[in-house]
Amino acid sequence: MKITSTWDSVTHWLGTRALAVTVLWLPYLLLSTETASTRKKCGKPLVTGKIYGGEAAPALRWPWQVSLLYNNRYICGGALIDHFWVASAAHCFQMSRNPSDYKVLLGYHQLQKPMKHSQQMTVYKIFVHSDFNRTYFMGSDIALLQLSLSVNFNSHILPICLMHPDNTLPPHLSCWITGWGMVTEDDYLPKPYHLQEARVGIIDSDICKSYFQMPTAGGLDVPKDVLCAADLLTGKAICRSALECRLTVRQPIPRL
Repeated sequence: MKITSTWDSVTHWLGTRALAVTVLWLPYLLLSTETASTRKKCGKPLVTGKIYGGEAAPALRWPWQVSLLYNNRYICGGALIDHFWVASAAHCFQMSRNPSDYKVLLGYHQLQKPMKHSQQMTVYKIFVHSDFNRTYFMGSDIALLQLSLSVNFNSHILPICLMHPDNTLPPHLSCWITGWGMVTEDDYLPKPYHLQEARVGIIDSDICKSYFQMPTAGGLDVPKDVLCAADLLTGKAICRSALECRLTVRQPIPRL
């Protein structure tokens, strides 16, 4: 499922990204990639406890977080879901779907400071959702990456747990966004590119729609496969606005 920010009004829908993120809840169609051994290890970081709002994340808290590079430039985050599989956003592959153009970094807490546990992987195949951008603009915005080699799990690299298809996320439930990228409208994340985290809440779709009454027929709808999430008190969110998440590819940080 895509998480869409609900913070800004229509007057700010062209603002830049606050965070490039990994969504912690993934669609049920990914469940087929999980193995029994993975389910025993998934979702168990060595560090617990959380930090509110857009701050540097402690090491070992998000061991499934990956960094996706396009021609050695960071473009998106992703989530490790099994030894050979990473989930990311389909819009990250609009420039190219050639696997050789991409690399996946695992176990990187600071992108310029790999640790002894860090791994770099090449991509074997890219599977972009067949309905991406069909049923609605930027719809089904999800992709799977099949890695060329099996990932070796360790304390810094572990898979995320996936939702069961029957699970539902009630409004006001807290979730977390993580990643690297823009930290304000004008500022890139400074070197050494420390992983960021922020806590946001799930927002009811009807409330979400009220924030985006665009000057077009019907305004902005919130499809059934989309979640709205943000911290409405602080403005912490994935993007400055929902349309901006859909309309743009996240600006990359400088070449690593």
